[in-house]
Amino acid sequence: MRNALFLLVLLFCSINASGQVTVTATKYHPGMGGAGWVTASGSRIDNNKLRNYEIKWIALSPDMFSKLGVKMGDEVIIECANSNLNGVWVVKDKMARRLRNRIDILLPRGDKMNFHGPIKVQIRKKS
Repeated sequence: MRNALFLLVLLFCSINASGQVTVTATKYHPGMGGAGWVTASGSRIDNNKLRNYEIKWIALSPDMFSKLGVKMGDEVIIECANSNLNGVWVVKDKMARRLRNRIDILLPRGDKMNFHGPIKVQIRKKS
Protein backbone atom coordinates (compact mmCIF):
# COMPACT_ATOMS: atom_id res chain seq x y z
CA MET A 1 0.00 0.00 0.00
CA ARG A 2 2.82 2.39 0.86
CA ASN A 3 4.44 1.79 -2.57
CA ALA A 4 1.15 2.44 -4.37
CA LEU A 5 0.70 5.70 -2.47
CA PHE A 6 4.27 6.75 -3.27
CA LEU A 7 3.72 6.06 -6.98
CA LEU A 8 0.50 8.04 -6.95
CA VAL A 9 2.22 11.02 -5.32
CA LEU A 10 5.13 10.74 -7.77
CA LEU A 11 2.75 10.70 -10.75
CA PHE A 12 0.83 13.69 -9.39
CA CYS A 13 4.04 15.65 -8.86
CA SER A 14 5.39 14.92 -12.34
CA ILE A 15 2.42 16.57 -14.08
CA ASN A 16 2.16 20.28 -13.47
CA ALA A 17 -0.69 22.68 -14.13
CA SER A 18 0.39 23.45 -17.69
CA GLY A 19 0.10 19.80 -18.72
CA GLN A 20 3.87 19.49 -18.79
CA VAL A 21 5.30 16.12 -17.81
CA THR A 22 8.86 15.21 -16.79
CA VAL A 23 10.02 12.05 -18.55
CA THR A 24 13.17 10.11 -19.31
CA ALA A 25 14.30 10.60 -22.91
CA THR A 26 16.48 8.20 -24.86
CA LYS A 27 17.29 8.01 -28.55
CA TYR A 28 16.75 5.36 -31.15
CA HIS A 29 17.92 4.73 -34.70
CA PRO A 30 16.16 3.10 -37.65
CA GLY A 31 17.46 0.13 -39.58
CA MET A 32 19.74 -2.74 -38.67
CA GLY A 33 20.27 -3.12 -34.95
CA GLY A 34 17.66 -0.47 -34.22
CA ALA A 35 14.02 0.12 -34.93
CA GLY A 36 12.49 -0.74 -38.29
CA TRP A 37 12.05 1.68 -41.17
CA VAL A 38 8.30 2.03 -40.60
CA THR A 39 6.90 3.55 -37.40
CA ALA A 40 3.83 2.39 -35.47
CA SER A 41 1.87 5.17 -37.18
CA GLY A 42 2.68 3.61 -40.56
CA SER A 43 5.07 6.42 -41.53
CA ARG A 44 8.16 5.35 -43.45
CA ILE A 45 11.44 6.85 -42.23
CA ASP A 46 13.34 8.62 -45.02
CA ASN A 47 16.98 8.15 -44.01
CA ASN A 48 18.18 11.12 -46.11
CA LYS A 49 15.72 13.47 -44.39
CA LEU A 50 16.63 12.01 -41.02
CA ARG A 51 20.36 12.52 -41.64
CA ASN A 52 19.63 16.15 -42.56
CA TYR A 53 17.47 16.60 -39.43
CA GLU A 54 14.45 17.40 -41.60
CA ILE A 55 12.19 15.08 -39.61
CA LYS A 56 11.68 15.41 -35.86
CA TRP A 57 9.81 12.33 -34.68
CA ILE A 58 9.45 10.70 -31.28
CA ALA A 59 8.07 7.51 -29.81
CA LEU A 60 6.09 7.57 -26.56
CA SER A 61 5.72 4.88 -23.94
CA PRO A 62 2.07 3.70 -23.93
CA ASP A 63 1.19 5.56 -20.70
CA MET A 64 2.31 8.90 -22.14
CA PHE A 65 -0.48 8.99 -24.72
CA SER A 66 -3.11 9.40 -22.01
CA LYS A 67 -0.94 11.54 -19.69
CA LEU A 68 -0.36 14.08 -22.46
CA GLY A 69 -3.69 13.61 -24.19
CA VAL A 70 -2.04 12.96 -27.55
CA LYS A 71 -2.43 10.53 -30.43
CA MET A 72 -0.24 9.56 -33.38
CA GLY A 73 0.59 12.58 -35.51
CA ASP A 74 0.15 15.16 -32.74
CA GLU A 75 2.89 17.66 -32.04
CA VAL A 76 4.58 17.99 -28.65
CA ILE A 77 7.07 20.48 -27.28
CA ILE A 78 10.26 19.25 -25.62
CA GLU A 79 12.26 21.44 -23.25
CA CYS A 80 15.52 20.35 -21.61
CA ALA A 81 19.08 21.38 -20.86
CA ASN A 82 20.20 20.13 -24.30
CA SER A 83 19.16 22.99 -26.59
CA ASN A 84 19.60 20.73 -29.65
CA LEU A 85 16.53 18.76 -28.56
CA ASN A 86 14.29 21.69 -27.62
CA GLY A 87 11.36 22.42 -29.87
CA VAL A 88 8.43 20.82 -31.64
CA TRP A 89 8.46 17.06 -32.33
CA VAL A 90 5.81 14.84 -33.91
CA VAL A 91 4.51 11.66 -32.23
CA LYS A 92 5.03 8.94 -34.84
CA ASP A 93 5.89 5.81 -32.87
CA LYS A 94 5.01 3.83 -29.77
CA MET A 95 7.45 2.17 -27.39
CA ALA A 96 7.17 -1.30 -25.84
CA ARG A 97 4.26 -1.87 -23.46
CA ARG A 98 6.57 -2.56 -20.49
CA LEU A 99 8.08 0.97 -20.59
CA ARG A 100 6.60 3.81 -18.57
CA ASN A 101 7.13 7.58 -18.40
CA ARG A 102 9.57 7.61 -21.33
CA ILE A 103 10.08 8.97 -24.80
CA ASP A 104 12.44 7.90 -27.57
CA ILE A 105 13.80 10.53 -29.94
CA LEU A 106 14.46 9.34 -33.50
CA LEU A 107 17.95 10.39 -34.55
CA PRO A 108 20.36 9.28 -37.28
CA ARG A 109 23.32 7.09 -36.43
CA GLY A 110 26.31 9.21 -35.46
CA ASP A 111 24.05 12.15 -34.65
CA LYS A 112 25.58 15.45 -33.63
CA MET A 113 22.99 16.36 -31.03
CA ASN A 114 25.27 15.94 -27.98
CA PHE A 115 22.81 13.40 -26.59
CA HIS A 116 24.73 10.46 -25.16
CA GLY A 117 22.51 8.91 -22.53
CA PRO A 118 19.10 9.05 -20.90
CA ILE A 119 18.14 12.56 -19.79
CA LYS A 120 15.17 14.17 -18.10
CA VAL A 121 13.05 16.39 -20.33
CA GLN A 122 9.84 18.37 -19.98
CA ILE A 123 7.21 17.48 -22.59
CA ARG A 124 3.77 18.90 -23.28
CA LYS A 125 1.20 18.80 -26.02
CA LYS A 126 1.44 21.67 -28.47
CA SER A 127 -1.72 23.72 -28.29
